[in-house]
Amino acid sequence: MSGKSFIDAGSLISALCPELANWRERLLSSKLKVAVIGFGKMGLLHSGILNLLIPGIVKAVVDKSFFLVFGASRIIKSIKFYRSLEDMVSKVKPDAVYVTTPTNSHYPLVKSLLEYGVKYVFVEKPPTLNYKQLQSLISTKRNGQVVMVGFQKKYALTFRHAKLLIENGVIGEIEKVSAYIRSGDILEPTSRFDVLGRGVLLDLGVHLVDLLVWLFKVKNVSRAESKSLFTRVDDIFTAELKAEGGFEISLEASWSNPDYRVPETYIEIWGSWGVLRVTEDYLKVSTSREYELLGSKREVTLYKPHYYQGIPPANLADPEYTIEDIHFLESIREGREPLTSIEKSLETMKLVDELYEAAGKKVGEYG
Repeated sequence: MSGKSFIDAGSLISALCPELANWRERLLSSKLKVAVIGFGKMGLLHSGILNLLIPGIVKAVVDKSFFLVFGASRIIKSIKFYRSLEDMVSKVKPDAVYVTTPTNSHYPLVKSLLEYGVKYVFVEKPPTLNYKQLQSLISTKRNGQVVMVGFQKKYALTFRHAKLLIENGVIGEIEKVSAYIRSGDILEPTSRFDVLGRGVLLDLGVHLVDLLVWLFKVKNVSRAESKSLFTRVDDIFTAELKAEGGFEISLEASWSNPDYRVPETYIEIWGSWGVLRVTEDYLKVSTSREYELLGSKREVTLYKPHYYQGIPPANLADPEYTIEDIHFLESIREGREPLTSIEKSLETMKLVDELYEAAGKKVGEYG
């Protein structure tokens, strides 16, 4: 590890990622039956990770595509494939179900699963189209049922490290925050988001909103505006937020920036003693005073390899996806609320609604 790091790699990982402590001893004996709804990119990803962690844990897949179900069932013999959710639930009786379908289907699917009595549900982000739908899901839940949301940025160790340093006052009192999430995913006209009535803020920017809510106490929206370039919804969304501490937070979400081949989340935090910059790939801190958490130094720069030396145990995409899945399985085993439960996601979805309202947009009001 770099001389600028404040503890060795093992200690850093242990401090930031308790999910990985003795995970094999805790989870490999699991008898859980997991089903996945939607066998697209995210369904394949989570299925692969889960089966690498605990071989054979994924018992069933539901997908509306006849050709996918027909073809996959002849290639993958260890998993039962269904086109009907009700049929799968009645025959497999899964303990946990992953919902990895398009956003507009999240609410009805999760609601149905809860009504069927499925005890543990994982739903990809955003959990619903809006705050009202999320409230409805919470009211549908019965005692003992758990729903976790795929806000995987909270499982990235760089952002966890940033939260640790902020909470310990390493950069002093926060004075301002600048943050963006950018990608180059939408660079040609498309109508596929028309059905949602919402665009980049809900689809991609919700990750950044969730991080900002987690890291800071957001008080209200000062300003918000959106711009359409290639869709009838928001392709670029900018806003100014006011935090309880009195400082401003500037936010930008864009999926139409050609400079970003892969998405990047960037948060820059200015404090009375220094500045902290963090993305999925690095964390950089510069302060005017030495601090114990910085190894009695004034500057620390850590990159992705510092955080993920030999971990996680399965790595099919960014490491936070595996940590996220381990967290879900451990939450089930230990009977505790996940870090990204739907209850803990309420503030995020409420702020998303407030941002759209401040920009003069509500569901279905684009175009």
